[in-house]
Amino acid sequence: MVSKVERERAALEAAEQDVAERRRKLAQMEKEEAEKELARLVRKVGHARAVRLLELAVSVKPESAIEALEKMEPVGQKQAS
Repeated sequence: MVSKVERERAALEAAEQDVAERRRKLAQMEKEEAEKELARLVRKVGHARAVRLLELAVSVKPESAIEALEKMEPVGQKQAS
């Protein structure tokens, strides 16, 4: 006979495993979403320009490049990151 405490412990472990699996699935979904967004943006500006933009951003530090581009961005065009 399994005690009430042991059943509760088993249920808790099962729930923790379920949460861990859901976190893995969520991380995978987020990765796929980011890849789709990147592909969409690359199509929009073209592969060569996308590569050049990334090279320039790396050369001036990504955060500085993002800040500079956000300052130039028209008010109606802002997107949440």
